[in-house]
Amino acid sequence: MKRIFLFILVFISFTKISIAGNGDSIFNMNYIHNLYITFPYPSFYDSLIYSYNNDVYLKVDINFNGEIYTQVGVKAKGNSSFNNPSQKKSFKLDFNEFVAGQDIHGLKKLNFNNGFKDPSFMREKLSNDFMISHGIPAPRVTYCNVYMNNQLWGLYNVVEEVDDEFCKAWFNSNDGNLFKGDPHGDLRWKGSTTQSLYESDYELKNNSTTNDWSDLIGLIDILKNTPIASLYPTLDSKLNTSGFVKYWAASNLFSSLDSYIGSGHNYFLYHDTVTNLFQWISWDNNEAFGSFKNGLSTAQLKDLDMYYLSNPATNRPLCNNMLANSTYKYMYNDAYCALKQDFTNDYFDPKIDSLRTVLQASVYADPKKFYSNAAYDSSFNYDITSSGPGGLTIFGLKPFIASRQASATTQIATQGITCWPLEVPEESQPRAKVYPNPGINLVEVDYPDDIHSYELIDITGKKLTQASGLLKKHLQLDLSAYPSGIYLLRINQVQVYKIVH
Repeated sequence: MKRIFLFILVFISFTKISIAGNGDSIFNMNYIHNLYITFPYPSFYDSLIYSYNNDVYLKVDINFNGEIYTQVGVKAKGNSSFNNPSQKKSFKLDFNEFVAGQDIHGLKKLNFNNGFKDPSFMREKLSNDFMISHGIPAPRVTYCNVYMNNQLWGLYNVVEEVDDEFCKAWFNSNDGNLFKGDPHGDLRWKGSTTQSLYESDYELKNNSTTNDWSDLIGLIDILKNTPIASLYPTLDSKLNTSGFVKYWAASNLFSSLDSYIGSGHNYFLYHDTVTNLFQWISWDNNEAFGSFKNGLSTAQLKDLDMYYLSNPATNRPLCNNMLANSTYKYMYNDAYCALKQDFTNDYFDPKIDSLRTVLQASVYADPKKFYSNAAYDSSFNYDITSSGPGGLTIFGLKPFIASRQASATTQIATQGITCWPLEVPEESQPRAKVYPNPGINLVEVDYPDDIHSYELIDITGKKLTQASGLLKKHLQLDLSAYPSGIYLLRINQVQVYKIVH
């Protein structure tokens, strides 16, 4: 079995994997995978279309890098990526569909995305790797050459399934409800807690026997019926808000509008039974870097407003209400500042160059790709105009990143936002544990070494309280006299920690 070895360890070095275990041998490998699918009938393409139209899995055998799996389920998938004239359809493999307990390296399902609207084949890989490396839950991505009945079908993005294995790896629990925000998951209140009113807007991906949506409806109820002034900390009782605002800020920086902030779907919400909070999971970032226009011009996408929302007042209540609350707006600004520091050509260009080198042979050999070899070669440094899927302008990756970085810098200055650079201690230095954070009134600080001094500073830079000459390893900060917002704690004149009150 021929493998294309990548002498640059691109898939390992590009992703700071925060999870380990199942699927590592697929997503952390340093080569492009090879998948051979054997259909038991010659007219396999017609059958693949049948699987999509009837939402059923077909039974096939596969050879994955020389490993044989029998009776695996395959089904075509996608929305706009399916509804185009190309034979290169996205599909899903389910190893557990026909053989109970069968998996591939600990995973039950894998998604194979066809590169629709992406001549570079990199959008989903780069955006998901960025999110994962910054602690935002998102599926891992790698690459595979796919053969159907021994015919080369093309190069695919392999995308991790969001399921119980994913939730267990990220959150250390997998028995809570897992909702997909499709087809219309905008989190709008339907005027009642009647479950049937919401069932056409979301998908419950597990716990079908119990089929209890009261947790999701409770979250939506808070968004609709909690006064803005009381939203913090009420919303924190239902949602990991710090995780959500990081996803939101990343989606904006990537101008990834086929998401909650734009089209109002393409995400998962997992009810984490360890924390009793909903966790936001990013999904379907194949149109990142401004490929999903959402009615905006090329100039608007490159200069996307940092607070952009599609019809915010009625259709995006989560973001709209959080922006109206001063604490949550601080949290979003803070996340935007932090992620912007890495949304640079210095960060991305080496990754793009390495991927370009190792993917080129497979892209050139792809007989069913959506764009020409010339478009692939141009897609990194130049905007291209295409009559293919998506039409109009497809942004060159490197100039798009430069444009977004410049725009974000200007907007932060225009808004008068102070981006506080945290002086993160090196691994050899002691780290404080600050909890609960976000906190309400009392915040505890544990430090491995003696605290000689500390300062509490508000977001404008004003010192609120300070003390020196201390020799203690524990502090208790009383924030009850201060309004809700973001504060900075400086320990021993060196380390700075953000506290959300």
